[in-house]
Amino acid sequence: MNSLQRESTTGLISVIVLAIVFSIGIITPGILVLDYVHVLYGALWTGTDVFLGAIFFIVINSLDNNIKADIARRLIPMTLYFIPALSIFTVSSGITLAIREKIISFDPLFIGIFSIAALLLILTIFFILPMSLKIYREQFSENLNRETVSKNLMNISRVATVQLILQVAIISLMAYIVVYA
Repeated sequence: MNSLQRESTTGLISVIVLAIVFSIGIITPGILVLDYVHVLYGALWTGTDVFLGAIFFIVINSLDNNIKADIARRLIPMTLYFIPALSIFTVSSGITLAIREKIISFDPLFIGIFSIAALLLILTIFFILPMSLKIYREQFSENLNRETVSKNLMNISRVATVQLILQVAIISLMAYIVVYA
């Protein structure tokens, strides 16, 4: 097993762990465990985007394509497996939580929250995931195009920056609901 396959296995394991914890939150009666799972996953997702979108972007921007390609190989488990799973489980647990708490409605505040959540999922599934797949496939090609890998890695970082801004917005709206609703 080469290092890329080993790192991909690690990514798959992270998805399984996330799925198990999410399932525990879903099947446990009440809201306490589900709320914990939602907040924990949201914090992990936001923290990942802080790293990828803010810190990582600044650091990697100055590196050459060879180093970026090496870094990309190690980030694949996170961008290909962990981030998509985390985004799906965070949004799903949030919707389930709102339904269980009987606070879900279609007023402008919730429409805003649903819209941002949908946009976050779209960014993950239609941008981060395909770019990660391109990097993954490129790592297995006979003639590794480091420029392509570097470009996709920088694009992932840019999308993570947009997600970070949207996450701050959605967290603010959810905090408003908790305090004032």
